[in-house]
Amino acid sequence: MKKLGLLIPAILLLSACQGANHSTKTTETSTQTTTSSTVQSTNRNVSETSTTQSTTKTNVESSSQKDTTTKASDETSTTNQKQQTAFDQLKENYPSTPMPQEIPIGAGNLNVAAAETKQGFSIIYYDLPKAYVLNAKELNQETPIASYLYQYGFASSQEAINALQPITIDTNGRQVDLGYNITAYQQGAAGSSILEWQEGNWRIRIRASNVEGQDPVPLAKEIVAYLEKASLPAPEKYGKITIEMNDASNQSAQVSWQEPKNVYTVTHKDALSALKMAVSMNQ
Repeated sequence: MKKLGLLIPAILLLSACQGANHSTKTTETSTQTTTSSTVQSTNRNVSETSTTQSTTKTNVESSSQKDTTTKASDETSTTNQKQQTAFDQLKENYPSTPMPQEIPIGAGNLNVAAAETKQGFSIIYYDLPKAYVLNAKELNQETPIASYLYQYGFASSQEAINALQPITIDTNGRQVDLGYNITAYQQGAAGSSILEWQEGNWRIRIRASNVEGQDPVPLAKEIVAYLEKASLPAPEKYGKITIEMNDASNQSAQVSWQEPKNVYTVTHKDALSALKMAVSMNQ
């Protein structure tokens, strides 16, 4: 009995030690599991952070590309504005106003000054070495080569015709064959030689200086030949062309016509150029 009493406590002590060891192992396993979960969670967070940084970088790059595109677009727009001529500006600012579409010039740049009037619209054209914007103040000191005047709002066709100061062809002068079955009449007056003829509703007069030895016939034939292949605007009742060969100003050649309660007048220092301006009104 005494030996049995000693054996029982020993068995109990051994069981307690084994239970403690089992608890320690369980705790270690739990700790390892928790640590593993924490590491995995940390790895996921790092991965998510990396993904977020990558997305942010992509967004920044995309924004940078958009900024670059916008800058390039703005630069292109600015360049186009710089390249726009005064004539382009004129047509853009007054899209519904009738005006010549061709203004012959020399080797320079076409510059333009334009203004609305009480009863119409006025344009002055310049041929200059430098190109300026529409209505540039620098043009005030320059000499124009051409002009255009649009007058509207006359009470009647006759009032519009009267504004043109019509000319009458004097058929008592010497007949001159200009070709294309057109006959002109020439006569002298106060040191000048006047050549006149009619084509449809158009009356045409050329004044040459006898003092300067000018002959109007070659120019008249050149005009007739040009009008055989080019069409002037059709006046309702009346149109006239007057050319002063001894005048070097932008008013030396004038082409005016009525349609029906409006009056159009183009001028140029060169006769054929004035005709080309008028013809371009048909475009």
